[in-house]
Amino acid sequence: MNESYVPRKRAVATPTFPEYKSRWKLARDLGVFELKLALDGLKDIVLAPLALAAVVADMVLPAESRGMFLRAVIGIGERFESWLNLYGLKRRAATQTILDEGGSDLIVDDLESRTLALHRGIKGRKKGRSQD
Repeated sequence: MNESYVPRKRAVATPTFPEYKSRWKLARDLGVFELKLALDGLKDIVLAPLALAAVVADMVLPAESRGMFLRAVIGIGERFESWLNLYGLKRRAATQTILDEGGSDLIVDDLESRTLALHRGIKGRKKGRSQD
């Protein structure tokens, strides 16, 4: 074995995320993700008993109609998953209303802009009072 062999360090490309230069943006995205996780958990809590009730209702239906209620519950879950867009990137350009695919991001954006406007208004009133 050659004792003088020293392995070369290879340059490893580290991913960069220029959209996270601001700590506020990183914290905001964490908050949005946590909110979406909570909504996803709430969906599970609602859909689990609903699916059980749907199967019980399907069992009393004639054979040709069985599964109708369960498929409806599954369809609700699929539409909610698509709307919530839990792990996806924002799709603002393609969305027109909050009910479109990716609409949950529009709700978060609206809440954020209203909160910031309220904060600016309160901050502006405090400055006005301190000058009096």
